[in-house]
Amino acid sequence: MIPPRLAGDPQSPSNKATRCNRHEAIGILMVLAIGLLYSVSASQDSVTIGPYNVSFDSNTTKTLTIQPQYSDAKKSLEGESVEHYGLEITDRNTPSEAAKAQIGIYKYDVPIPSSLEYDAEQAAKLFHILDRVVTVNYRTIDGRPGYVVNGVNKNGRIEYSAGYRLDEMTEVDIIGSLPEIRNILDTIRIEKTSINGK
Repeated sequence: MIPPRLAGDPQSPSNKATRCNRHEAIGILMVLAIGLLYSVSASQDSVTIGPYNVSFDSNTTKTLTIQPQYSDAKKSLEGESVEHYGLEITDRNTPSEAAKAQIGIYKYDVPIPSSLEYDAEQAAKLFHILDRVVTVNYRTIDGRPGYVVNGVNKNGRIEYSAGYRLDEMTEVDIIGSLPEIRNILDTIRIEKTSINGK
């Protein structure tokens, strides 16, 4: 005669089913957690360059490469000291200028003397010189006033030159012809990660 299984016996059928259900639940939770992490990382890109954290959603299934370019300090033509932090975004599957965007952060040691309107006019003049059909729009970028200049070349490719100010001494430029620039302009957030800027 086989003795009856006790309730606390790990070999009892009810305890085996409970353990099996627990393992299944843990497995499902792990799959969901990994899927959630993947979806967040796939849609939102975040890179630290110098003292700034740059994040945006390119909203694409393309394989984009995001690479900090360089950081340097130099004198501007007007004699002010400028720190530059750059970021380049490229489409790995289209190795050309048509698949590139650049984000530049320029930190001056004095307030920026020119206006956004002046900067937009200069970008539009450059596009005119390059024989582009130009449109200028003023809009909010990263919660701040900004501009977007579009230049359309003879092949119909749209090139962008956009800009805004983080503060009175820091400006941001976003240039290139990567189609995802439109999404970057809608979602970009730049935050300073340190108080002293180093």
